[in-house]
Amino acid sequence: MLFNEKLKMLRKGSNLTQEELAEKINVSRQAITKWECDEGYPDIENLKQLSKLFNVSIDELIKEEKNVEVNNTFTREIDIDHIKHFDIVISKIYELNIKPCDEEKVKIEVLSNSLEDLGELFKIKFDDLYNRLDISVKSKTDTSDVSINLYLPLKYTDEIELKSKMKCLNIFDFMLTTLEYAGDLTYLNVKNSKGRIVLNTTKCDVEVDYDKLDGILEVNTFNSVARVSISKETEYKTILKGIKNEFVDAINTEGANNIIELNGMNSKLIIINRS
Repeated sequence: MLFNEKLKMLRKGSNLTQEELAEKINVSRQAITKWECDEGYPDIENLKQLSKLFNVSIDELIKEEKNVEVNNTFTREIDIDHIKHFDIVISKIYELNIKPCDEEKVKIEVLSNSLEDLGELFKIKFDDLYNRLDISVKSKTDTSDVSINLYLPLKYTDEIELKSKMKCLNIFDFMLTTLEYAGDLTYLNVKNSKGRIVLNTTKCDVEVDYDKLDGILEVNTFNSVARVSISKETEYKTILKGIKNEFVDAINTEGANNIIELNGMNSKLIIINRS
């Protein structure tokens, strides 16, 4: 089921008209119509309101758009025994989930509902240097519906450099030194994690959702809009660099440990302070 079909089903199952749903999440009826006709897609704030209203997770709403289920998997792993810098390059995918691994190994799971013989379609290469592990994940076909789980051992993880094109990047239960992402990205979800995240998204809008901001977020972009959702209790200070950039709705607290930085040119970073 696609997102637009699921939204229509949830709305009707709750006995709501399009007008009533629009009023509940403070958007126009035309917006609901577009979403249900697959002519548009809600931003992260509207997704959160839909999630709360219909009692389903944001991840479920997003995944339903692509109908990603675990019908086929391909796994590769490598043992490591000391701290590594990770340099990771991944072909275009739908979603990457970064999670901690309790074992002394790096594990990659490739998952798809529509593709078969993933071991034939994907080439996963580990280049194990002494203080660095280079990881390459390449495919021979369209992988826009593919999800990847990347498990890294916390005690052996130093900085992470990641290059890819994807819709969702999800970071769960992780303590980061620095994660630097370069490429196209639509959603970044950070749950129960801390550390420094650098987004080099160049010329694309991005939605960032923290359950709790604990660390540093740096956004480097051009002619784009970044929306960062954090709890209204979060204290942070802002740093503005670059040319013709601006923060919107920022509540700056001098001396705060958390930092949100905007760099690049002709871009906005909108802070969404949720209840």
